[in-house]
Amino acid sequence: MTSRREVTWTSGLIPEIATDVATQIVSHVSDFAVIVSPTGTVTAARCSPNMAGAVDMMQWDGLQIQQTLTVESIPKFESRIADFLANKADVLPVELNHKATVNSTELPVRYTFHNLGSGSDLLMLGTDLRRTAEMQQQLVAAQLALEADYEAQREHDVRLRVLMESSDVATAFISVTTGQIVSCNSAAELLLGQSRDALIDAPFAEHFEMRGRKDVVDQLVTAATEQSEADVIAKGIKGNRRLALAPTLFRGSASQMLLCKIKPSGSQVTSSDQLQTQLSELFQNGVDAFVFVTATGLIVSANEAFLKVANVTHSQTLKSRTMTDFLARGAVDLNVMIENAKRSGGMRLYATKIISEHGGERPVEISTTQLKAGADPVFAMVVRDSHRIETANTRGKQIMDVDMNSVVELIGGQSLKDIVAKTTDVVEKICIETAVEMTSNNRVAAAEMLGLSRQSLYVKLRKYGLVSKS
Repeated sequence: MTSRREVTWTSGLIPEIATDVATQIVSHVSDFAVIVSPTGTVTAARCSPNMAGAVDMMQWDGLQIQQTLTVESIPKFESRIADFLANKADVLPVELNHKATVNSTELPVRYTFHNLGSGSDLLMLGTDLRRTAEMQQQLVAAQLALEADYEAQREHDVRLRVLMESSDVATAFISVTTGQIVSCNSAAELLLGQSRDALIDAPFAEHFEMRGRKDVVDQLVTAATEQSEADVIAKGIKGNRRLALAPTLFRGSASQMLLCKIKPSGSQVTSSDQLQTQLSELFQNGVDAFVFVTATGLIVSANEAFLKVANVTHSQTLKSRTMTDFLARGAVDLNVMIENAKRSGGMRLYATKIISEHGGERPVEISTTQLKAGADPVFAMVVRDSHRIETANTRGKQIMDVDMNSVVELIGGQSLKDIVAKTTDVVEKICIETAVEMTSNNRVAAAEMLGLSRQSLYVKLRKYGLVSKS
């Protein structure tokens, strides 16, 4: 009581209570009541009769309470009861899980600790957390289901993008309601002459010489609805070409959509034909050596650049010969490249040496790709000369070792500022000498590679005494 005879929270609020009344209060404010000795022995354990799904706790009497807990709950209980006994004061509640039995499932309970005052036993009042645990499990299950749906949706999006980009036919998705392009592939960018950012959300009709958007969209919708085999012919703005539009109508999540394939009409060369022509030109006139072999290494065809690398006079001499004839390690190199290409579809930058027709060796890097061509697979190999790169790397390393040793010798004899300036000169010298070496003393190309003007490059060559070397 205070001086004004007011009841405070800590004194005078609760009078002496009879035992049966106290038991009734405990049964209403908690679901479980457990009396535990300081050693952890359960002297009494009861479940509130008002709780739904009552639990038989009388079988705990005489057991160590740790025997009723799951493995992960035992350390939490021992730590919390030790704090309570040490401080003799209130501690935070602790959530414990009791083991499942034959008649009951695992029981999650939140306990608070109370000193009975008359003796050394402790009272643990528990709140049933089964409903909370069920709600948490439902929430986790819902979250997992959402993540699975999200992953599935992302997988479908990736598949659609891969499918769109792998097609050499210009394809666009068009909203019937707005007449705008929703998405398109790279072939559509090339055919319509604009970037994807410019095409998205732009009217589809503005790329064709027709009277308006409604005319284009209506014709496409009509052709798709009637399932007409004839394409809609329109004149493209870019290149003044006649284009054939093949529409497919479907319903999206919010409105109807059109899948429209766009290709040149009539006898005009398609993008596929153009690609074949470009690839043929690359094979015949490319600076890199191309060779196609079977799974056993038999050479199917090779370009002029490979004939130069192998020092072969004519492509006819390669017939009935295998790639092992030109590899330094023969069948070992071939098996490594073929097996890796079979397993993963391709192998990048395999370092080996090509043995020419007259026994000369040349270091190369070979990229191998497995191609599907008929019943038997064919492997395309791109052979690149790595001699110049190796020479530049070796010389660069030697130069760096010498110059860096000279820098290290300055430590203790000069200030840090002078040493840093010297290091900068060493790095600049190495970069300039490497660029000159890689460009075969082409100073214009070396200056462009380094981002310098030709005059600046000449000044630095004189500065480091590289004019005579270059």
